[in-house]
Amino acid sequence: IDWFTLLFFSGCAFVIWVVWIAMQTGVPAKPAANVARLAPGFEPDFAWALLLPALLASLLWAWLVAWRVGRHRSAIWKSMVLPAGGATLCWLLLMTLWLPLLDHARSHRQLLDQVKQLTQRDGCIEVQALARGQIAALRHVGQFDLETHSATGRCRWLLLGVGTPADREFAFARDPRQWEPLPMNARVESREAVRLLRRVTATP
Repeated sequence: IDWFTLLFFSGCAFVIWVVWIAMQTGVPAKPAANVARLAPGFEPDFAWALLLPALLASLLWAWLVAWRVGRHRSAIWKSMVLPAGGATLCWLLLMTLWLPLLDHARSHRQLLDQVKQLTQRDGCIEVQALARGQIAALRHVGQFDLETHSATGRCRWLLLGVGTPADREFAFARDPRQWEPLPMNARVESREAVRLLRRVTATP
């Protein structure tokens, strides 16, 4: 079990480091191509604040492996330290080396950037049929002033969940003289399933 633990977590750490090196340098080419395919638009950014903890954790794991493969086989607590140390190592590597990639692929940051760019943070945004995670990201991370959509709303912008009953009802009743859809990044639209509209006419 100890040997399996050493090999498993050492292999996981090796894969994480290889993919990080590929993101930064483009070598090896295949992992770099896989990252570009799975996370289009991702631009890696080198940061010492993320690299140094990963290096320290990897050195500590290497010391632990050297200790285990040496003559220290009688320690009663070794079978707990190895899996705990390996799990901690892999979690720390993911939260440092892969954190920008995971943030790009799994967070709502692209949606926030698109909305900021299109609205220029001009006034509040009405929302309808959005997921709770999207609303939380817009309100607490993007610091947008959100309101529930209404026919007499004061907001100039409307974010609407695509494919929802509210979306179909709104599309049927929408007056094109009052609401103008804005083009968003295709990947953001497909992943987030939202559409952004701008109020054209003034609300009475």
